[in-house]
Amino acid sequence: METRLLTAAFVFALASLALGAYVASRPPPRIDVAASAALRGTALPLAAFFTGLGRWPVLLSLGVLAFGVAMTLRTGLSAVVILYGAQVVSQASNALVKLAFHRTRPDTWLLIKETDLSFPSGHAVSAVVFFLGLALLAWHSALPRPVTIPIAALLFVCVVGIPWSRLALGAHYLTDVIGGLLLGAAFLCLALAVIMRFASAPAAP
Repeated sequence: METRLLTAAFVFALASLALGAYVASRPPPRIDVAASAALRGTALPLAAFFTGLGRWPVLLSLGVLAFGVAMTLRTGLSAVVILYGAQVVSQASNALVKLAFHRTRPDTWLLIKETDLSFPSGHAVSAVVFFLGLALLAWHSALPRPVTIPIAALLFVCVVGIPWSRLALGAHYLTDVIGGLLLGAAFLCLALAVIMRFASAPAAP
């Protein structure tokens, strides 16, 4: 299983970089134009809420909460630490990839103007690494099923809602979001491989 996760991580990372190389030096492809026309400006208050969930104050708070739950259960603590470490490293790597491709943001932003580079979407990376990662840890935790099911479901809603919000707010192109999801999947696979190798058995998916 660890080998498969590492292989998947390599494939996801390569796909993200390949997509970045394709879109960075040319005008937005038709898929970006069509997605922007379809999604930009939809449910703006909800989009602003989901985008806010992907920012560091919320991520830090949820990380502390997950750490506290793991401390209380006396299991899964190392898995939470590994996952949060993956979140930090993935965002640092995301910043470097942005510099490498230097794709400018869409000029059709709504509510909040973001001036950093566009590809890949850091929010999309966090949606996969942090929120999907936490959903998996919650599902395999020692908490009773009536607790883990709604927690995992809420976290999965964030996995979908956060990337969507970037398109609704006009903050990213669709290919930026796809690239972020792919890069996030790469880091999540790496984190799960490390968790399976080093974390305690009850916490490892």
